[in-house]
Amino acid sequence: MKVTGWLKGLEVTAGGTGVVSHAGLALLRALADKMGLTADLSKALASDRLLVHDRGRVLVDLACAIADGAEVVSDFRVIGDQEDLFGLVASVPTAWRTLDEIARGGERALGRITAAVNAARRRAWAAAAARHGALPGVRVADKMLEGVTCLRLDATVITCHSEKEGAEPNFKGFDLLTELAVASSQFSGHVA
Repeated sequence: MKVTGWLKGLEVTAGGTGVVSHAGLALLRALADKMGLTADLSKALASDRLLVHDRGRVLVDLACAIADGAEVVSDFRVIGDQEDLFGLVASVPTAWRTLDEIARGGERALGRITAAVNAARRRAWAAAAARHGALPGVRVADKMLEGVTCLRLDATVITCHSEKEGAEPNFKGFDLLTELAVASSQFSGHVA
């Protein structure tokens, strides 16, 4: 993927002129490009048809929209509405066509997408290790565990209210903090 002119020498500040919303998405999108995810997805989703929008780019943009809080495919327009920041972005119907093409590709398409994501993940971990010498160990009690990657889940409980008859605070019927503590203990430790 080509790096756009504004991205060269990018500096993140809290003020200034030409401020845009969703600027963090530009960094996330640039990370996907730099780690080769966009290019690998483009190869994985290549088509013999002449396409205006590269399917790898569309899929990365959809992922960025989800990371930004998109809940439906039409929320994808947040990216497209800021052409100065993101350039030409596919339309919502093109995003749907991309998803449909992936679905029609079945297990083979999913396998190619998985391989592309795994390759980008390996490059990202290797880049982190190369920059810092090694991934840091995990401190447990007074020991440092080397060679272990630990995911620590943290969350903030947000109270909400519903006018819906029979609505409960949690559909599972037990405390959200307990659920998160159980999930956190299950996910701490080795990560493949």
